Amino acid sequence: MISRILSFVILVPLAILLVVFCVANRAPVSVSLDPFGTMPQFTFALPLFIVLMGALITGVILGGIGTWLTQSHYRRKAWKRRNEVERLRREADEAKANLRLLREEKAATPASTALAAPRAA
Repeated sequence: MISRILSFVILVPLAILLVVFCVANRAPVSVSLDPFGTMPQFTFALPLFIVLMGALITGVILGGIGTWLTQSHYRRKAWKRRNEVERLRREADEAKANLRLLREEKAATPASTALAAPRAA
């Protein structure tokens, strides 16, 4: 409940600031995809807030992909350990079942396996 209130307290002002930023930066700016400036057909006009928000979203996506790729080592280790834990659980369950069967067999066999004492004549 507290985390929900805290996120509300943080996200509402951020949303207000984002809306104010978008309204204040509606003017079109010239965006060129030509790094050398020799071909003017790669130039177009967009509102500044769209350019900045697009750059922000692209950065977040690329950063997430980079982080996901660098953490693949840890995901692989976690996967191997999870499989090992499952294998060990299965082995422990099998060992418990075998032990239970051995105890049942021991209880079912006659207790006296000793040789009879010799009779006096």
